[in-house]
This record gives sequence, C-alpha cells and structure tokens, in this order.
Amino acid sequence: MKPVDRLEVSILVDNVTDSLSSNPAFVETEFSFLRRHGMKWLSGKCLCCAAHGLSCLITAHRNGEARTLLFDTGPDDWVFERNATRLGAPLGSIEALVLSHGHWDHAGAMPRALQMITQQNGGRNVPVFMHPDMFALRATLAKEGGMALMEKVPSVDVLAGNGGDVVVTRDEQSALGGAFHISGEIPRVTSFERGMPGQHRQMPDGSWVLDELLPDERFVSIHVAGKGQVVFTACSHAGLINVLLAARQRFPDVPLYGVFGGFHLSGQTEAIIPETVAALAQFDLKLIAAGHCTGWRALNALASAYGDALVPSAVGKRYAI
Repeated sequence: MKPVDRLEVSILVDNVTDSLSSNPAFVETEFSFLRRHGMKWLSGKCLCCAAHGLSCLITAHRNGEARTLLFDTGPDDWVFERNATRLGAPLGSIEALVLSHGHWDHAGAMPRALQMITQQNGGRNVPVFMHPDMFALRATLAKEGGMALMEKVPSVDVLAGNGGDVVVTRDEQSALGGAFHISGEIPRVTSFERGMPGQHRQMPDGSWVLDELLPDERFVSIHVAGKGQVVFTACSHAGLINVLLAARQRFPDVPLYGVFGGFHLSGQTEAIIPETVAALAQFDLKLIAAGHCTGWRALNALASAYGDALVPSAVGKRYAI
C-alpha cells in the first residue's frame, strides 16, 4: 500500500440525507455542492435520494495522478443512477469496483453501475473484486416462521456481461498501483462482536445453515501521507473493532486516521454499543464517518464519546482528506 497525497470521498448512496447540520471545513454537503455546480434553485428535482444501502466513490491522488475506486453500489439501479447523475460523478474515471460483502443493499446496482462506467470510459472493462462466498442465497428467520429471503448478489456471468472483469478470491489484493488495499478475510478477535445474529445461508442441496459470521466481508484501506490509514467498512458484520484491528495488524507502521461506513450497531446488535464505543478509543481516530446501518443510538454514543471526530455520512457529502 503506497501512500497517497490526498483522498476525496463522495457518498453516492446512504440511508440519510442531511445538508443542514454543520460540518468541518473538509466536508461539503449535497446542497452546497449542487449550488456550486449550477443549481439555480433548491428543488427536490435536483437532489439525491436516500436509500437503505451504501456506495462510496473514492479518489486517491498521488504525484498529480488520480486513481478512482467504487466501493459498493447501493441497493437499486434507480437510486444509483439518480444520485450519480445529480452529483455529476465522474464514473468514467472508475478503474475498479469492490463489493464489501454479499448483501443486496450493497450489490443491487452493480450491473447498472458497470453499464454507466463503461459507457463513459470508452467501453473498457472494469476489474470487480469479489469473495466466493458472496453469491449464496441468504435469509434471516422470519417472526412468523420460515426464512425471510434476501435478493442474491449478481452472478459472475451477469457482471461480466455488463463490463466487469470479475476477480473472485479470498486473498487480499493491491489495486490501482498500490493506492488501495483490499483486505482478505477479517480475523474475528473480540469476544463481543459475533456477526449478524440469525442469518442463514442456503447450501447446494437446499438445506439452510447458520451463517452469522459473514466470512466474505472485506474492507478497503488507503494510506494518506502525513495522516495514516483511512478504512472503508461497509457494514462491519465482522465487527468494527475487528476490522480496525485487522487494518492495524496488516500495516503496523501506518497509524489509523479514519473510518467510513456502516458499523451495524442497530437492531439486534445494539447491545454491543457500549463495548464497541469503549474499544474504539484505542485507535485514536481523527475521523469517524459513520453511516448506513450504524443506527441513531450508536451515533449518539459515538458523539458523546468522540465529539467532533464524528462526522456522519449522508447522501451527497464530499470529504477531502
């Protein structure tokens, strides 16, 4: 992982929209960005749409060169296309796509995203980094009995047919000239982070097995010179602390600077909010860009513990690091 001079992050999809809250100088809201790019009056017709999911457009700058990676695509073609279009996202500059884990709210728009990227880049295929366990049918136990099914992740054939050069591996990867580190499987170290309670996976014979640990989840890390590692963790089913421990262990000489993504501290995992917030102190993070599935209770706890380091994610926000 080679250090980069600076990092730009644009949130294309997230659960919330928030252009009214105050932000530090390195963060620009959706309203401000759109006005700066020619929006003459404030109207819903100009704005992005919040949706349950996540997509981050990440551009690393080094020696005058920009390298861009798309981290997840959100749940739906329409949401991704609307938001990317309104934000004027330079999709043709995307050189790689990473799916963080095998859930519909991060993968649903992958085929459309690839179509839009290749339409803008002259038809060049795009590397797509996947884990082999992402493609199984998954479900949770329904309250009324039976399985509550989740939409499957697009297949290798579908992704390839829409312009993806699919790389399916369990191993860590270095991408785009070493600017991006894509992790391998995340070790489960902490005692309190136990994955996604109640999730199941369907086996080839049609039977269901417990699949709470989601071994297919990965993170992406970038080393920003003079600051440290910036980690992207889409849902943190592996556990936010496990993710950050893995990043620190992989690059022990590069301090952790910030983390983006969903921390999955809502619903059944709300019970581990106190332990997670307390354990986070060991990393001395300067930026906590929590969003998506983090949940309002966890956001309140993070704000109380870490003050201005918490700069929550929202649709259309742009971070300059």
